[in-house]
Amino acid sequence: MQRISTKRGLAAGLATAAVAAGIAALGTGGSAAADSSATSAVSAGPATYSQAVPSGAPSVYSSPLERCSNGVNHPVSGANPILSEPLTTQFASNVGLSEAVAFSGNQWYGNWTFTFTNTSSETLATDCAVLIWRAPSSSDNHAYSASVAYGHPQQDYLEVPRGDGTSFYIARLGFHDVPLNQRQVAPGQTFTYTWGGAPSTAISNNQIRDSLRFTADLDLSANQNMILHYGTNRLTN
Repeated sequence: MQRISTKRGLAAGLATAAVAAGIAALGTGGSAAADSSATSAVSAGPATYSQAVPSGAPSVYSSPLERCSNGVNHPVSGANPILSEPLTTQFASNVGLSEAVAFSGNQWYGNWTFTFTNTSSETLATDCAVLIWRAPSSSDNHAYSASVAYGHPQQDYLEVPRGDGTSFYIARLGFHDVPLNQRQVAPGQTFTYTWGGAPSTAISNNQIRDSLRFTADLDLSANQNMILHYGTNRLTN
């Protein structure tokens, strides 16, 4: 998975840096310029659910534990199908989570961070989870982090521009060479996904927050049908 680089004052610079989730609400209009701002948190998903536990050991790449450790590009022909789907306007998740978005930067460049809290009574495995959201176009540097130990994350990833200054982003988290507990988030613990780029008045932070769909891998299928449907690319480690 690509690591964080920090570059400010560049209109097309690409970087990420983890930031804490804020509690002050951001308005939906006005200038894109800001030093820092954050949305309130919203919640979705069930408090209880069943998630299959993968077998195998770290670095045994044929085992279910390492099912998302490697990947290839899956190009689609023609227009990406996400362009014909209705816009998501309310945070959706198949597991119990709260989610907020924080922005730090200015009108030329900044970093956004989704901060998720496990609101369920279950320990969530984030391996092979898929995030789909809408945000300003032209970002390609991203990072996963967690409030507990985690190891060797990478991802399958795709940006699909809409032509209005925003893009759909699709990312599947993948881990390798670490035990199961470094791929998990206990109840009440947090994890984050961060990306950087130039902000745009085409979409507010509240709209970015509400556009997110989070799909955990509950059955060890690796959410592969979604990856094939949208045609993601495998990023370098």
